[in-house]
Amino acid sequence: MNGKIEEKNIENAMCYYKEVRKAITGLFEIFNINFLEEDIYHKAGLDNLKAINNKTLELLKYLFSQREVRIQLRDLEFDEKVAQEIFPL
Repeated sequence: MNGKIEEKNIENAMCYYKEVRKAITGLFEIFNINFLEEDIYHKAGLDNLKAINNKTLELLKYLFSQREVRIQLRDLEFDEKVAQEIFPL
């Protein structure tokens, strides 16, 4: 596959993954606010959110090289860390 086409596709895929990750993070916060940690709904909800994230990452690794996905994830985590340092919650 052409390098530029593949590069653009991984970038597009990571944009979608960022949106999925934001949604998962939002749901995680909702579970933490509304349920006690001992509550079965809290545990089940977090298990399902982890599964969604893991399957999404597996899909990315299936579609693109694991190396490229790791690089993109490192960039994403770095960007999030920098953003938290600039705008702490």
